[in-house]
Amino acid sequence: MYLDQVFYLSEEEGTLTLGIPSNLFKEKLEKMGLRKRIEEALSEQNGSAVAVNIEVARRDGAEEELASEQMEEEKEAEPAKTNHPALRPEFTFSNFVISPNNELAANASIAISKAPGKSYNPLLIYGGVGMGKTHLMQAIGNDIYRRFPDKKVVYVTAEKFTNEFISVVGQKPKMAAFKNKYRSVDVLLIDDIHFFQGKDAVQEELFNTFNALHEVNKQIVFTCDRHPSELERLTERMKSRFMSGLNADLKLPVFEARVAILKQKCAQQNIHINDEILNFISQSVTTNVRELEAALTKIVAYSDLVRREITLDVVKEQLSYLNKTKPENVSIGRIIKAVAEAFNISSSDIRGRKRTKNIAWPRQIAMYIINHMCEYSMNEIGNEFGKDHTTVIYAIQKVEDSIKSNPMLEPAIQKIEESVKEASEKG
Repeated sequence: MYLDQVFYLSEEEGTLTLGIPSNLFKEKLEKMGLRKRIEEALSEQNGSAVAVNIEVARRDGAEEELASEQMEEEKEAEPAKTNHPALRPEFTFSNFVISPNNELAANASIAISKAPGKSYNPLLIYGGVGMGKTHLMQAIGNDIYRRFPDKKVVYVTAEKFTNEFISVVGQKPKMAAFKNKYRSVDVLLIDDIHFFQGKDAVQEELFNTFNALHEVNKQIVFTCDRHPSELERLTERMKSRFMSGLNADLKLPVFEARVAILKQKCAQQNIHINDEILNFISQSVTTNVRELEAALTKIVAYSDLVRREITLDVVKEQLSYLNKTKPENVSIGRIIKAVAEAFNISSSDIRGRKRTKNIAWPRQIAMYIINHMCEYSMNEIGNEFGKDHTTVIYAIQKVEDSIKSNPMLEPAIQKIEESVKEASEKG
């Protein structure tokens, strides 16, 4: 791809000058060692050393530098001065597809951006991984920042807030600066509040910050991977603060919403993909928005890099990893029974509401295996346990993360799955 952009400019006294249309491509050639390889190949062909220079120039062969043109391009590429330094400029309401699965959260977010602190305060947006929580939160921040340039908008992840707090503990001047930073804002956006679980000192500080802002009608927005009532290691008074305003969840997007999201992404990238293919992608990826967009990115990148037209066959080939082979006659009941036996507990414990660690972890394992072995939606899996889809998504993510860090876990899960298959084959 990069060599295809190289063209001849001139040569003299053992030196060959080649052109390249941009600094980006020139840097890539150097980093990949391609300029040196060109030199070696030409020197071997020539029988004597050939030096290669690569210059940014026009493709017409004239040695005209594109400095001014590049400066214009770089200027255009720079974030506009109106962009908030901590918010991603592409996270806007115009780039967010509103559908039945998210309309409450989206419409509340839009209302807040027009009149921060007036209603829906605090707003808590919750849902599983990749559902658009951060997008909506940052869209609120971006819109307020543009509408009300005099308002101070602060966006921070719960992890960063925690780390900042820990770094100033015991240092009075720095602690005072920390408190002033978060208590003097007009809009406070905190992402992933589930990270605060079990951190009592940080929760105490957040509680006081919340009260200070709420008393003077400053807008507060939180995101979480589940409803605050499910955060077991959160203090009750902190839960009450999170639930005191509007709690809006992001559900899994329905088929029509997934198609609309893909069409919007194609329009943004000026890509044409026919409806049949978009429908196929939407039917294949049903987990979350992030994976849907990742599938589209993979297909477009493949088409660009290998120069193949995006056809249905190409898409099926590139998304083949989604077509899991599901064994027949596997039921949720069989899986729960196998997990219960592996952990020496009862099936009723796994289906029940106990949250002790010795029950909660096998329950999450069961959810993970059901998702892996059966053709059920997140909502359907959740219904089996009296949970909503966000709890299922969280459980699956937690098990996947644990597999990465614990080499013994995956073989143990595979053993359970094998026992399920054997039981299923016997009928």
